[in-house]
Amino acid sequence: MFSIVYSSAQQSLEGLWKTGKEETIIEISFSSEQLIGKIKSSNNEEAEMGEIILKGLRSEGNKWVGKIYAVKRKKWYNVEIISKEEVLELKISFGLMSRSLQWKKSKS
Repeated sequence: MFSIVYSSAQQSLEGLWKTGKEETIIEISFSSEQLIGKIKSSNNEEAEMGEIILKGLRSEGNKWVGKIYAVKRKKWYNVEIISKEEVLELKISFGLMSRSLQWKKSKS
């Protein structure tokens, strides 16, 4: 059985987040006792609504770790997420390289 323990310093990832690209909105919520992220809306023609792009998220200290799906590359990558009030800071790792992104809390 999968469970998540929240530390007092850690904020929940649940909610709607804007990726900043193609007006994509990701909804992060619990499904089958697991925290996942699904595409809620997007102007990207390749994006499928309801597609899971975050999975296996688990708490490790002050960050969340799991997998993120790159729609354009059609591949899963390792991701670390730090929640800072209205912003998620994502560090995506692929091989020896990494890329950082910010998602902002969405009102809709």
